[in-house]
Amino acid sequence: MKALSIKQPWATLIAHGIKDIENRTWRTKFRGRIYIHASAKAAIYQFTDQQTTVLHNTPTIFRDNFDDHVFSAIIGEVDIVDCEIGHSSVWAEHAAPGDKPIYNWVLANPVLYDQPIENVKGALSLWEYKQGA
Repeated sequence: MKALSIKQPWATLIAHGIKDIENRTWRTKFRGRIYIHASAKAAIYQFTDQQTTVLHNTPTIFRDNFDDHVFSAIIGEVDIVDCEIGHSSVWAEHAAPGDKPIYNWVLANPVLYDQPIENVKGALSLWEYKQGA
């Protein structure tokens, strides 16, 4: 099955069903189920006011463990159901006028694994992960 490497905390937010968009500078025509791979490195991030409101409405157990992320692991699965520009989600990024577009990959049906598949090296783009390989 295909996998997508995503920096933390974004990978965890997707696997928990909180973040419904993955932002990329490239379009994908792929639709279907993928593994969520938490990259080895964390993202530098700052939440918008709208995103902070969404996070404050998540289960307490998630908020209390927000900085306790797994890295270099397959942590769950999600469906890519669309790819568009200018999605209305609070998680969708938008390009400034004149900049290259930002593609909002629309995600659905997330599953967070009880036990991540650890020590998995990621890759760029969508990549193939073969369990047990």
